[in-house]
Amino acid sequence: MRYSFRVTDRSLPFFVDSIGYDWHQEDINRPHGYPYVHWLQGLSGTGEVTVGDHTFSLGPGQGLLINQGIPHAYHSNGGDWQTEFFTFGGALIAEATAMLSFHDYLLIKEEDNQVFDFIKTHHLEIEDPDPLKIYHSSELVYSFLLLLKRHMITNPRNQPIYQNVIEPIIQLIHDRYSEDLENNDFAEFSNYSEQYILEVFRKFAGTSPHQYLLQYRIQKAKELLLNNSKYSVEQVGKMVGFNTNSHFISVFKRFEHITPGKFRHFYF
Repeated sequence: MRYSFRVTDRSLPFFVDSIGYDWHQEDINRPHGYPYVHWLQGLSGTGEVTVGDHTFSLGPGQGLLINQGIPHAYHSNGGDWQTEFFTFGGALIAEATAMLSFHDYLLIKEEDNQVFDFIKTHHLEIEDPDPLKIYHSSELVYSFLLLLKRHMITNPRNQPIYQNVIEPIIQLIHDRYSEDLENNDFAEFSNYSEQYILEVFRKFAGTSPHQYLLQYRIQKAKELLLNNSKYSVEQVGKMVGFNTNSHFISVFKRFEHITPGKFRHFYF
C-alpha cells in the first residue's frame, strides 16, 4: 500500500512525501532522480538497483538510501519483488544527509531491526490525516535518520575504525582541549594519516576533528561562563584554548549566535 502526502508547510525541517509497505515493486527508471530523499528496503524476492554507475542487488533485510536528484533505476531480478519505501524532504534535509556522510546513496546490507521495522512501526502515525500530525511526522523523519546514523556507528564492520580512530581522538580532545591541537597532532597521536582521519571522522561524527574541538571548547566555555562569574570573558576564552579574545568571541558567536558576554548576561 502507498500513501502520498501534499505538504503545505515546506518550512518544516523535515516532512514526509510518501510511505509504502507490502509493495509489489514495479520497474522504476528515474534518469533525473527523485525530488526527495528515498529509502527503499527489500521484504521478499530480489531486485537489481542502479544508482549512477553502480549496480547491485537488493534482497530481504537490505536497504538503500538515495539522495534527492540522483539518477537511479531498479527492477525485479525475476518473480515478485516486495519492498517498503519512505520518501522525505525538508528545509534541513541537506544538513541531515551531510550528518550521514553520504552523497549519492547509502547501502545497508546488515539487517538492523530498528531500521527495518521503522515503516511497519510508524506508518499509521504518518498516515494520520490530522493536519497537526505533520509536526509529529517531521520528528519521525529525524528519528529515522538518527537510526541510520546509529547503525553506521554500531555496525560490527565499522567498530574497529570507531574504536581505533574516533574514540581515541575524542578522548584526546576531552583531555587536552585547552592546548593547541591541530590535525597533524591527531594524526601523530593515532598513527593514521591526516586524510584518513578527516575521512572517517566526517563519516562517523559528521564533522572534522578540528570542528569537534571547537565545539567542545565552546561547551566548556559555557560551563565556565555560568558557573564561575569571577572569570572575565577573555579569561574564559584562554582557559578553554583560544589564544585571542577576538577569536573566542568569533567562534562562540558562530556556534551560539550570541556573544559570550550576552550569553552570560542571560543568566546573571
